Amino acid sequence: MSSHPHEQNPAQGRSWLDVVEKLGNRIPEPALLFSLLALAVVVIAGIGDAAGWSVQPVKPVLVEAGAEGGGRLVLEATGAPLTVRPIADAEGLYWFLSSMLRNFASMPALPLIFVAMLGIGLAERFGFFSALMRGLALVTPAGWLTPVIIFIGTNSSVASDAGYIILPPLAAALFAAAGRHPVAGLAAAFAGVSGGFGAGFFPTGGDGVLAGFAQDAAHVVQPSYGVTIVHNLYFKMASSVVVTLAGWWLTDRVVEPRLRRLFPVEVKADADLPTASSMELNRGEVKALLCSLGLMGGLLALCVALVLVPGSPLHGNGQPLLPNGRALVSQAVKVSPEAQAPAAEAVSTASAAAQSGQPAASSVDASRVLTRSPLEVVATSLPGRLVEPPGPRWSQAIVPIILATFLFPGMLYGWMTGRLRSQHELIQGLQHGIASIVPVLVTLFFLAQFVNLFAYTHLARMLAFAGGSLLFDANLPIPLLLVLFILVVILGDFAMSGMLSKFGVLAPIFIPMFMMVGISPELTTAAYRIGDSVVNVVTPLNSYVIIILAVYQKYRAGAGIGNLMTLMLPYSLAFGVVWAGLLLLWYGLGVPLGPGSSLSFP
Repeated sequence: MSSHPHEQNPAQGRSWLDVVEKLGNRIPEPALLFSLLALAVVVIAGIGDAAGWSVQPVKPVLVEAGAEGGGRLVLEATGAPLTVRPIADAEGLYWFLSSMLRNFASMPALPLIFVAMLGIGLAERFGFFSALMRGLALVTPAGWLTPVIIFIGTNSSVASDAGYIILPPLAAALFAAAGRHPVAGLAAAFAGVSGGFGAGFFPTGGDGVLAGFAQDAAHVVQPSYGVTIVHNLYFKMASSVVVTLAGWWLTDRVVEPRLRRLFPVEVKADADLPTASSMELNRGEVKALLCSLGLMGGLLALCVALVLVPGSPLHGNGQPLLPNGRALVSQAVKVSPEAQAPAAEAVSTASAAAQSGQPAASSVDASRVLTRSPLEVVATSLPGRLVEPPGPRWSQAIVPIILATFLFPGMLYGWMTGRLRSQHELIQGLQHGIASIVPVLVTLFFLAQFVNLFAYTHLARMLAFAGGSLLFDANLPIPLLLVLFILVVILGDFAMSGMLSKFGVLAPIFIPMFMMVGISPELTTAAYRIGDSVVNVVTPLNSYVIIILAVYQKYRAGAGIGNLMTLMLPYSLAFGVVWAGLLLLWYGLGVPLGPGSSLSFP
């Protein structure tokens, strides 16, 4: 196909992007990056200890203006000043070596993503997600192709990264079959899958990781703070609708008319080019898909009944307990001097007879529960706290619900299509999801060391109080802080595109600081979703750009990365403005971001 006279030279279009890509490629891999950050913490802690750094913890208090009421918030000192604890001494090195395994094993994201991916990975392995996407797209009328494609894309993150592989080539083929510009279909699908990655109607494994990081960061300010996997669910659902509407208008009114004017396409026969007919479901796949969706609907209906019917297992609030009927309690303890051991405070997790509804402080006798001969352990004056606080029962069981919702329909689809014929293939399907998250598990190990080193040295709390005090004194409006944070995330995405690894760096810094000025961790996470998602379609660091570019080149010979970025830039700008506007409106209306998720931190 000959190039159009108005077509931009690909070499010109990708000059500045090549520079960004080259710089980005010099950034270490996430696991190595967190190792270097951990080393930096060790060095900074040593410098801070030698220099005598200290920060005074503070808390906002209301000062009454007069008898008629009113008042103002001021920061009041609380407790002793925080000083830096070094790592490069005997006690620090002992703590690090003895805590390395516990640091990793106690990461909240670890069990969440592992269990969820058992079911999601199996459903992906046996073709359930592929059939669902193809089926929804193929039965859609031509006029509704754009919103359906984008909506499917915004929800495809539940199937890991399968949306990147399946939806863009399918959308291009469907647009071509409907007499529309195939590149417009490609752009709409890429915008939904990548630009709307943080939206969706379903909790995902990534939500569990974000919740874990946010909860760890929140513990710097309030050790009892809990963040669930559905902390942004309501906002994600609304975001999916808003992103779909914005992408629909942009594709049909701006992108496709421009493509038809500047780059008319004559689709030629190509053995490697997907077509609508090649994507069609055969009779057996249709039957299997309908039966699997019926089973999924039945499972969801059962879950709803278990939540709504009084006396059901998931109705009302509950307290997670151990098999012996006790609850996990974190209690500050002290080793008695009589045991001839260093008198130092430590926080240990213990099984205590804390039944549901009982205060944690009255449930722990640390001198009995935590005694290890020859040491005598006694409780400090600090109150204990429940490691797993009480809450809605269904939210505490959301990960097993996700597992069952995808596991059994995926198994049924695989059995009906002949892809699941033996117990060996069943185990392979279960392993498929875990294999896909091995890079995440490797990163989590090194991230766990960085996060816990940051906490041990007191640098996390010192930075939170110092930065929070500056933000408090600056008295910036919370909407402005949210917009500035979104811009920080967008800029960071050109250096580190991974959603989880980037949040692992930003969360320990921004979440505690924002809590100091009244922004909840859930609201910070919602703002992060926006900044991380909208730039995915224009950053060269997105590893799936090469796949999208390969499909693009099927319809536009000679297209380069610059051409693709130019195509997707309107989506990035529009999604950023509309999505940020939704968050500010959400904050102004005071609507919860998810079940039990507040917008503010008192």
